Amino acid sequence: MQELNESWVHDKEYTRYTLWFIYACIIYSIIGFSWGALMGGIPAFRGIVDNYGANGHRIVLAHTHINLLGWVEMAIFGSIYYLVPRLVRRPIYSLRLVKIHFWTHNFGLLGVVIFFTAAGVAGIYAADANDHTASHFMALSGIFGSMVLLANIIWGYNIFRTCAGWDKQQ
Repeated sequence: MQELNESWVHDKEYTRYTLWFIYACIIYSIIGFSWGALMGGIPAFRGIVDNYGANGHRIVLAHTHINLLGWVEMAIFGSIYYLVPRLVRRPIYSLRLVKIHFWTHNFGLLGVVIFFTAAGVAGIYAADANDHTASHFMALSGIFGSMVLLANIIWGYNIFRTCAGWDKQQ
C-alpha cells in the first residue's frame, strides 16, 4: 500500500476536479442520450431534424457535440487525470492547468451546443432566404469550439509535462 503514502493521493482539490470531470460526463451523457431519444422518438422533432436540411443538421451537430465533447471527452479526461499520476508516481504537473482546462472546456462546449442549436432554429424560422442570423450563430459556435480546442491543448500539455522524465526519478 505504498500508494497511500504518496502526497498527491491526498490532494483533495485535485481529487475534486478529477471527480468534476466524471460528474460532468454523467450530466452530459444524460442530456445527450435524452436529446437523441427525443430526436428519434418524437415524430415532430424527428421531422424538424430530417426535413430541414442544413438547419436540421445543425441541431444534430449540437447533439453529437454534447455527446462527444461532453460525455466521451469528460470521461477520458477524468480517467486520465486519475490514472496518470498513479502510473508515473508523481503529482500532476499543474493543478491550475487542470482547473483552467475544466472551466474552459465546459464553457466552450456549452457555447458550441447553444449556438449550433440556435443556428438550426434560426435557419428554420428565418423569414427570408437572405437571413444571416444562422451564419452568425455558426461563427459563434466556431469561436466556442476554439475554446474547446484550447482546453484540449492545455490538457495535453499538462499530461505530457506530468509524464516527461518519469523514468529518471529517484
